[in-house]
Amino acid sequence: MKKFLLLIAIIAILSGCGTTNELTCTTDNTVGNITSSTKYVIDYQGNDIKKIAITYDYRDDHKDGVGTGTDGTTSDDNTTNDNDIISGTIGEALDDVVDGTVDGILDIAGIKTRHNTRFGTYTNTNGFNTNIDVDNDTNYKVVYTYDLSKLSDTDITTFGINKNFATYKANLTNRGFTCK
Repeated sequence: MKKFLLLIAIIAILSGCGTTNELTCTTDNTVGNITSSTKYVIDYQGNDIKKIAITYDYRDDHKDGVGTGTDGTTSDDNTTNDNDIISGTIGEALDDVVDGTVDGILDIAGIKTRHNTRFGTYTNTNGFNTNIDVDNDTNYKVVYTYDLSKLSDTDITTFGINKNFATYKANLTNRGFTCK
């Protein structure tokens, strides 16, 4: 009898029963000067999700206009300014106002604030982990890890996670993610 049970256990292990698989889904998006990359790494067994790691990586490719031409997009060979319409102190002040408005609408600091506002209250939740990989003026990269074996059913609902792997994957692909 012991040999029979041992044989069944060996067959189960060799057949992959109990192993966890991994799926990675990614998408990239650019809005203005901000490029965002999002990556979901889903650990699952059968049709049950075990763990999800979501990486948000934001890069600000903002150029301040230094070294560009008078139109802000090209280099001019003629550096003399014949028309003086918007140059000098007034032009710099206008650039500061425009840049400040654009930066206030969509910038790395605003993105950090949105993440902290949304997930800051969950930092003590068992099964939820936040790891900030990069945090500077032009790049912000944060990883959220959800361990469904430790999260309560209430927390899973609060985070909006569907534990069904097929449904979760379909939701990601419907949102434009590429999954491999």
